[in-house]
Amino acid sequence: MQLEEFEEIINQAVSDLPGKFKDLLDKNQIRLIPRDFVPPPLSEQHKGSVVFGVFIGVPYGRFVNIQLEPTRIELYKASFEQVFTDKDNMIRQIRTTVVHEIAHYFGFSEKEIRKLGY
Repeated sequence: MQLEEFEEIINQAVSDLPGKFKDLLDKNQIRLIPRDFVPPPLSEQHKGSVVFGVFIGVPYGRFVNIQLEPTRIELYKASFEQVFTDKDNMIRQIRTTVVHEIAHYFGFSEKEIRKLGY
């Protein structure tokens, strides 16, 4: 899959969100960034695990005096390709990962997100 197609799938997943959530993401300039590969510091931190995506930054409603990098969500194309050979299953997992990482932005813990099925 080309990075452009991966980005289109991500954008469609965001488009399918309820308007209230899309509006908050837009208002707060939260970007979902497609990447080809997991960057080395993250891949080393999660050695032996597959990392589909990550939320980086400050969750919604929390304020900090200093923020070194912009709040964003990154998704890693190579991770999906490593796990899935069936395109439909891959697309389902990309969509699930988008919701999962956005839930982190809205303050949900990993346990809460998993309980909701994401």
